[in-house]
Amino acid sequence: MESFISPLGQELAETDTLSPPARQALAEIFQGTALGERVVSYKIWMPDGLVVHASDKGLIGTTFEPSENLRSAWNGQIASSFEDLNDLEDEAEAALGIPLLEVYSPIHQIWTGEIIAVAEFYERADGLAAELHSARLTSWLVVGGAFLASGLLVFGIVQAGGRTIRQQREALEQQLAQTEKVSRQNVELRERAVQASSRATAQTERAIRRVGFDLHDGPAQYLALAALRLDSVLDKGDAADVTKVRGSLNKALEELRIISRGLALPDLDETGIFALAERAVQDHKKQTGMTVHLVLPEGQEPDLGYTQKLCAFRFLQETLSNASRHAEVNEARVSVAHSDNSVQFLVSDQGKGFDPATTRKVREDGGQGLFGLLDRAESIGGEVSFKSNKSTGTTIILTLPYKEKRK
Repeated sequence: MESFISPLGQELAETDTLSPPARQALAEIFQGTALGERVVSYKIWMPDGLVVHASDKGLIGTTFEPSENLRSAWNGQIASSFEDLNDLEDEAEAALGIPLLEVYSPIHQIWTGEIIAVAEFYERADGLAAELHSARLTSWLVVGGAFLASGLLVFGIVQAGGRTIRQQREALEQQLAQTEKVSRQNVELRERAVQASSRATAQTERAIRRVGFDLHDGPAQYLALAALRLDSVLDKGDAADVTKVRGSLNKALEELRIISRGLALPDLDETGIFALAERAVQDHKKQTGMTVHLVLPEGQEPDLGYTQKLCAFRFLQETLSNASRHAEVNEARVSVAHSDNSVQFLVSDQGKGFDPATTRKVREDGGQGLFGLLDRAESIGGEVSFKSNKSTGTTIILTLPYKEKRK
């Protein structure tokens, strides 16, 4: 473009107007030529924003604020913009309503290369507009396709992840159901084992109770009768022998009575746990003379079964016996407490204490002691806990499961 305009604009190096021949030459260039079909209008600018020539004669001699593209052209750069017809000098071109490419080209002086003017052309850009539209459409299609593909990919990932999660959830639910089933079976087995143990314990204790009664009513009575009959015979013999025989008989009789009392039980079916605790405490006081303080709660007492009562009674017997034989004290304390789901029997003393680690060991004399209490309690679902210290004494607690009956 500069090759056409530059020779005609050289006179602008010395003046700010074009001569009539130059204007005529420009008119002939843009009329009836291929270039004229492409360029719909043009302007030639001076440095101060003056339009020295234009296809629109009304703009010649008008001064406008130089645009950014015009300033770039004065700096020696060819500047262009597409469909940017927002300046005042572009009103006529904007009114055409067709896509235009606005081009600013500097005009150089031939000999010095100095920029003497700037030519502005408005070229039809229908092809460029179509290409831009096609490129924009292609870009949108690519972006849309990429978005759709990524969406489908994400959807596939989510679906696959969802299936995996559902499968894992179903597997976990099956495992949980199996675990719950096994747990229920274990609970049922434990309950059956506890019930069987309770029945066996009750039968054993009833048999022992009968043995106690038989000892009291059989051999003990015979020994008592023999002692009475021997008195009349031994009175005539040696005094020392008489005393020795009478002492042996009395000792044997006393031991049989002690054994029968230890084997004998109160009527557990008809006795409440408070009365049971009082019976155990009173029996121990009579046998040992030890002071035992009994603390019972107020209100209605829990209704325990035969095996639970038996376990509690044997627990009180054994712990009080241990306190009198091993703790080296003359006093002990027994208390009973209960809640909605358990009953506790507590026996404590301030004696010399013991090592709780030995409770699971059988004694050298073959006795089971607290070992037996632990097994008896655990066999019916209860537990026995120990607190023992040489400075504070011993506390032993029996806890039995219990559910309060709702009215």
